[in-house]
Amino acid sequence: MKNKILVLLFLALFTACDYQSFTATELEEPKVAVSSFFSPDSVLRVKITPVVDAFTDSSKILDVKEIKVTNQKTGQVAYLEKEDGSESVYTTAQFAPALGDVLKLEVLTSASDEPIVAVDSICATFVPFRLANAGVNVDDRSSGNNTSLMMYRTGIVRFLPVAGESTHYYELIVYTTDYDEDNFDGSIKKSKEYQAGLTSSSSIVTSEDYYPSKTSMAAFKPSSLLFKYSLDATNDSVSIDFWYGVNMSSSVGGWISYAHDLRIELRQVSFAYYKYMTALYKQENALMGDILYGGAPPVMVPTNIENGTGVFAGYSTSECKTFIEKYVYQRHH
Repeated sequence: MKNKILVLLFLALFTACDYQSFTATELEEPKVAVSSFFSPDSVLRVKITPVVDAFTDSSKILDVKEIKVTNQKTGQVAYLEKEDGSESVYTTAQFAPALGDVLKLEVLTSASDEPIVAVDSICATFVPFRLANAGVNVDDRSSGNNTSLMMYRTGIVRFLPVAGESTHYYELIVYTTDYDEDNFDGSIKKSKEYQAGLTSSSSIVTSEDYYPSKTSMAAFKPSSLLFKYSLDATNDSVSIDFWYGVNMSSSVGGWISYAHDLRIELRQVSFAYYKYMTALYKQENALMGDILYGGAPPVMVPTNIENGTGVFAGYSTSECKTFIEKYVYQRHH
């Protein structure tokens, strides 16, 4: 009888960019939270909720009076309406974000006489990339009859960064859809697509302060790899390596790492996006502590929302899709 082992998965959310200003959280306690990540690939959706004390069970009623979005590049104005079936998400079909757009959000609520305001942009072009390598790494620490084995899929992406002296910000995301052949009837079952947790040995990633150190205790793998890069008038390409896990099983033929569809996104993100996401990752692992230094100080997540908290941030996406064959590993006793 075949034994299945489920690998730990973490699911989840060119020209120079005009990076908008990004401010620290106001000293006054915010009353409204805003969450929106927008790109040319989707309609604009904004989530607006009241800020509730985490240590109380009290709920607050928030009356959202008006949500206005202005495209400062084209002058177009749209008013968002509540999305069908949602109590807190607002959207519009009047226009979709486009490359190079600069969007201004203005929200009027019952929480304050002052409007909630945020401004952010989408980069003007996409950043193409390619999957330069795909492989397998087997970590076999088995001894005698005790089996301790993990298999990781590996990859390397390569791209030409945006030219110019300013710093640009990127995010690498990996999605997989597994094909399970380990069924009694011989059928192949296809899983739903999920976002894989990632690790990397590329210094451009590991030097980021959100990336867990080797001494971090039970550190979470980030759901994406964020990094910054500044190109000084050269045409050198950038390479990023990554490891990710897929489902695996054992059989008389050996240990099987499932075949899967691999979808990779390379996003060029705004400064607001980068600051918000890296702070979230850093906050998550700060709670776990460090073997050498103990507990880390609290990490404050910054915001680019005036008179509120949260994030309103733009990005552009390039995508690569490929099929990865199953891998069979046979232990040698």
